[in-house]
Amino acid sequence: MKRRVVGHLTLASLLASPALAHAQEAAQTLGTVSVTATGYETLIDETPSSVTVIEASEIRNREARTLGDLLRGQPGVATAVDGSVGSDPIIRGLKRDQVLVLVDDVRINAMQPPARGSLASYVNVDLIERIEIVRGPGSVLYGAGAMGGVINIITRGGDFTDEPETRGFSRLGVTSVDEGIRGAIGVTVSNDRNVLDLSTAYLNTDDYKNGDGERLRDSGTEQNAYHLRYRGKLAPGHEVQFRAQRDERKDVWYLASRNFNTDEPQEGSIAPPMGLNTHYTPRQTRDLYELRYEGELNGTWAPRVEASVYRHELSRGNYDWNKQLGRDYRTSDTDFTTDGLRLQAELIPTDDQILLVGAEAWRLRASPESYFGTESNEFQPGEYVNPFIDTPQPLVENGRIESVGIFAQHETYLDWATVNLGVRYDEISGKADDAFMVAPPLDKTDRNLSWSAGLTWHLDEAFNPYFSLSEGYRSASLLERYLTYPYSDGYTWLSNPQLDPERNRTFEVGARGQIGATSYTVSAYESRIRDYIGGEVIGSEIKQTINLDEARIHGVEALVEHAFTAAVTGYASGTWIRGENRDSRFDEPLTQMPPPEASIGLNHSVAQGWQWDARIRAVASQSRTADTFTDNSERNTSGFATADLAVGYRFGPSAGFRSNEITFSVTNIANKAYREHVNEMTEARLDPANGVQDIWAPGRSFGLTWNAEF
Repeated sequence: MKRRVVGHLTLASLLASPALAHAQEAAQTLGTVSVTATGYETLIDETPSSVTVIEASEIRNREARTLGDLLRGQPGVATAVDGSVGSDPIIRGLKRDQVLVLVDDVRINAMQPPARGSLASYVNVDLIERIEIVRGPGSVLYGAGAMGGVINIITRGGDFTDEPETRGFSRLGVTSVDEGIRGAIGVTVSNDRNVLDLSTAYLNTDDYKNGDGERLRDSGTEQNAYHLRYRGKLAPGHEVQFRAQRDERKDVWYLASRNFNTDEPQEGSIAPPMGLNTHYTPRQTRDLYELRYEGELNGTWAPRVEASVYRHELSRGNYDWNKQLGRDYRTSDTDFTTDGLRLQAELIPTDDQILLVGAEAWRLRASPESYFGTESNEFQPGEYVNPFIDTPQPLVENGRIESVGIFAQHETYLDWATVNLGVRYDEISGKADDAFMVAPPLDKTDRNLSWSAGLTWHLDEAFNPYFSLSEGYRSASLLERYLTYPYSDGYTWLSNPQLDPERNRTFEVGARGQIGATSYTVSAYESRIRDYIGGEVIGSEIKQTINLDEARIHGVEALVEHAFTAAVTGYASGTWIRGENRDSRFDEPLTQMPPPEASIGLNHSVAQGWQWDARIRAVASQSRTADTFTDNSERNTSGFATADLAVGYRFGPSAGFRSNEITFSVTNIANKAYREHVNEMTEARLDPANGVQDIWAPGRSFGLTWNAEF
């Protein structure tokens, strides 16, 4: 039973117990393990898809404020930004709701609010243990939203121990570019039947300086996080878990929405006041409550069952602020609540087969309403002069998305290959009692069939090719269906309840191998997306949500690593991507395609002593823009290259610590002034004289970090 042997060598378990050091060495020999790619612990080398795991050591030594900072530079991955905090993942040109994000295996996209920046508030960087990135359609296992890929953020936690034990970790750090401070601490109390994890983290940054020395106003933020997890053994082979998380962000400004309005609003309208206006969030919280059971049952095919029931809540303020008035002119406090359950059974028909079957259901509910300040009440939201205009405006009444699906996946280990087949059926219904400025009918049900077929050919240690053909989907979100509202990109989006679901069929061919001290992964793919959902600019500051007939994206990714010595490793990666809008109305590239880029680095790591990491990231210019579709609001971007360096010393056990290390880092060494391509600040709104700045990336920053295990 190959899978069960691998399962006992997962990285999380190994790091939690020094008694398993010999098993850790065995796991490193076998290769990296992923859970997200197949739904159970599997070696990446046996997975017919492109998978990357960002390990704990890399996360600890990066000067990252958000998850976007950690993802940037990974092969095939980019980020979309609308401020210093707003950063959503892009996998192979697919973004936002087209990429499914999980936190500890629990989906997050169902609660995506009407603005970017959600990714930054999912979880504090200092509480992350590892990140698993799976590229390509993953709807067989994860349903709606996984058509472009899956990112699973796994937080820190301990494991069972033979004897009672108390362990912990801490982190303190400062950064110069934003005068930032950060801190985290966690404690694990464990024995052979119980594990209790408690952790908290804090981050506070001021407005950062870009490469030109100018501060990006309102780019600072504050973040707090509190996590609790309990694991208990009910009996041998049976475990129950309870998890509670709260992550909180304060003062998040969506700078791509910033606009200087020169038009005086007409009497009785809900148009914004004259002057500098910005969309922002004074406070938002993410709360997760989950109860999970895992058990190995007796009987034929050795079933292993996992069951999870959860609630995910996002409470968010969506406010609009006018500098000249010095106050908000529009306010909206909204809650997005997702209740879900997932059940799966892992079966072993024979020693060389794994059958995974399961069912999943979730429901998202939201009833956002806004208070519009108007000229008649001097733009004071909530103060009523004209009852017709000034009363609270329900944007969506009793809006909800409900999803139910069943799936099956079969994996066969042959002497010469691993074969993976999967299929899933989902029904997703969108409903609302009413929606502001949206014409009925408001109800729509999508029926979606997803499937996948992959083969990994065990040809030779130096060359193991894989092939996959898969189809995933994404039904329109609650916001795309029902919310006609000014979004954080500066446009008012006209929603459409009757949008058809997107469908992505991807063919991928790749290879992995090891030649001496050099290992590599390379992949090429083509994705054909039918009914691609996008926002077409149809007027001044207005976008209409539409289905395109078809979009095509193809690209190549590569990663090479070479071990020069036992302590020194070099690595290089590259991404090349092209997207085309195949709708007959448009003869141009697909909107917001990331430019080609490459990274190269050198790492020195030892158990005790000096360690360092140096890396260079080079990004090409991007002039392939969707000028017709976006009405020239997508801008060309120049190429750039940045260099980062981190040097530290790792101490052995001393002064009550199992280990601790101090790291000094310099990011953007050359102090380059640059911006990422998928940046929603438009040329028309840029006006430095009136306070509308371009969203340039942070300039040179010096950081000092202390990490400790006790």
